[in-house]
Amino acid sequence: LVQGRFHNSWEMYTIDTAALAAVTVAGVHGAISMGLHPLVAATSGIVMSLGGVLRDLFCGRDLAMASQSYAIATGAGSTVYVLTREMALRGYPLLAMTRIFLSMGTTVSIRCWEYFRGEQLLAPMHGRK
Repeated sequence: LVQGRFHNSWEMYTIDTAALAAVTVAGVHGAISMGLHPLVAATSGIVMSLGGVLRDLFCGRDLAMASQSYAIATGAGSTVYVLTREMALRGYPLLAMTRIFLSMGTTVSIRCWEYFRGEQLLAPMHGRK
């Protein structure tokens, strides 16, 4: 009973979004720490979204719940982190916590926008003529 109510609820979406935002920042920071080019580090955010899709697949969750916004949200969040980091390296006064909050805020904002809009961010391509 509890699992059925919690499975596709706003609570699950909120927890999922917060975790996605945290993993986005951690992943892109890890890629930058390894010395990867900023473009590759920003792209790693999109690749990380595959982990969430695989989790949904293995756990039997509905993939349509969040699979489209995963890639867009992580891509945008990691791009914001990389851009603000590059700005900081060029002398703009951006603290690390500011970069983290901006990146996480971007990820959360995109996911919230999709959730409250009530439809997928990207329309599926199958069935289109």
